[in-house]
Amino acid sequence: MPLTAVVNRERDEHGEVRDWVLVSTSPHRTAAEIRSTYELRPAIEERHRQYKCFWDLTRMHSCAFSLVVNQVLFVLLAYTLVQAHLVLRRRQELNRSVWGRAWQLLSPTLEVVAVYYRQRFCLLTLAEYGRILLDVAEPVRSKLRDRLRRIEREQYSLLENARPP
Repeated sequence: MPLTAVVNRERDEHGEVRDWVLVSTSPHRTAAEIRSTYELRPAIEERHRQYKCFWDLTRMHSCAFSLVVNQVLFVLLAYTLVQAHLVLRRRQELNRSVWGRAWQLLSPTLEVVAVYYRQRFCLLTLAEYGRILLDVAEPVRSKLRDRLRRIEREQYSLLENARPP
């Protein structure tokens, strides 16, 4: 299998030079494309860390309904386990504050729309996104209207077909 190697050189603030290599099996990518794909790694690792921590649903990035359901179940399980722990430790008086703090952590602070295109994304407020949609030319606007209606129907069908755990 042919490999493409990209040699990278970085200098830190002290002038120290570090060389490192990225290797890809893709024969069609340039060195710049391979490097830019690798730069997505911290964001991907952070997303996995959020899934593992599973407490703060405001950082939940997935649009997959099954992952959202799993996330909610994990949060409820964590809350139940914290309550059980407090009862076992004879600290029931803290149970009242756990729910308030959990609610504070899980409450949304800002609604945004995520727009994905070619492994990139941007977050727009609802007002920004609405303004962009209103500025779209008419032939495209009617296509967009039809697509948004289809997405809306699909979202409701996901809720109708949700299975209990």
